[in-house]
Amino acid sequence: MKLAIRLLGGALLVVLAVPPAAAQHAEQFEFGAFGSYTRYDRAFLLENQVGFGGRFGYFLSERLGVEFEGNYATPFPVGSTTATQVVFGGASLVVNFPVGDRFLPYILGGYTYQNWGDTPPFEFVDHSVHGAAGARFFLTRRWALRGEVRALYDPQTDLPVAGAEWGGQVVGSFGLSYFAAAPAPPRGTGEQRRSGRFYQWYWGAHVGAFGYKTNLQGTYFDPLVGAHWLITSRRTSLYVAFEQAFFLTEAKAVVVDPASSGSSAGPGFRDVTFSDVRRIQFGLLAHPSQTRVEPYFGGGFALMQILDPIVDCSTCVTPAEAFEAQDIAEDAASKAFAWVLAGLQINWTNKLNFFGQGQLQSAAQNYLLDGSTMTIQLGVRYSFGTSKEGFASGR
Repeated sequence: MKLAIRLLGGALLVVLAVPPAAAQHAEQFEFGAFGSYTRYDRAFLLENQVGFGGRFGYFLSERLGVEFEGNYATPFPVGSTTATQVVFGGASLVVNFPVGDRFLPYILGGYTYQNWGDTPPFEFVDHSVHGAAGARFFLTRRWALRGEVRALYDPQTDLPVAGAEWGGQVVGSFGLSYFAAAPAPPRGTGEQRRSGRFYQWYWGAHVGAFGYKTNLQGTYFDPLVGAHWLITSRRTSLYVAFEQAFFLTEAKAVVVDPASSGSSAGPGFRDVTFSDVRRIQFGLLAHPSQTRVEPYFGGGFALMQILDPIVDCSTCVTPAEAFEAQDIAEDAASKAFAWVLAGLQINWTNKLNFFGQGQLQSAAQNYLLDGSTMTIQLGVRYSFGTSKEGFASGR
């Protein structure tokens, strides 16, 4: 570990000592797609597999950037005909080594979230650190080929196999990247440029992954779509959102019912299945640093409803017992929650913004979802006008 830190420190010194190249990428955005090939840890007993993914990055300067990427693959366990779905999602700090106008090698390091799917024994989530080395070869000023080799290390894997104390994966990728710069800001002082985002009514849309678990199954991530409104002041904003998650496989849970004579959890419980969750949320956000790339955070409350829960009443004796069991499931399907979130917004123009954010929501008793839930979202928002017209009309 000490040797790795020394090597990284030496690399940073070299980067700072290299004179800037003719082609500058500071404050540019990188959008990329790639194919991948993953060599899995031997203890996982998975066949090496091709996959695909995408990435999004931002150059803080010519030599330093941040990046987010996701990778998807469906490897087969050795000797099995049923594949598991593996999703890797990572965030990295990128150090670039500019060499001329066309060649841009780099190293990076960061965190990777690993979801190993829902095929036994791959029903778990791992958290790892990663490091990588790669290079971009520019075909034009905007387009570049990019190749990379990445190593992932989890010091304590949750794989339920004897002897699997840690996990290490190696991922090679090759793809195409597009580089874009945000439009130049309007003339004027920084305060005048920022004021163009004050008192605006932004309408937005977002997609993401909704993470949850129940009292019968572990953590799952399923797709989520939504729309939102952001009404800005100077350094705060009002946030209102409507979202719905769609489960790729039915979620299973149990509720307490003393009249039940049998369930997957035994007498006194009822099995419930469901596949859709709807959420309406309200809150306040703070925008402490209003720059081109702007962090924000906030909190509020939400009303969340599980749609159409279906109770297993195969052991019900009378219609009254069946109605009572369904009522119990309906009561456990709707609750109020508190939430917090943090995100990063890219102010492409004063009217058009892109953002990514993560949200954590509180738990509730007697609810079909067990414990807190989490959401990762990417989206876009656009201002259709000021939210303060009424104050100016009297002039």
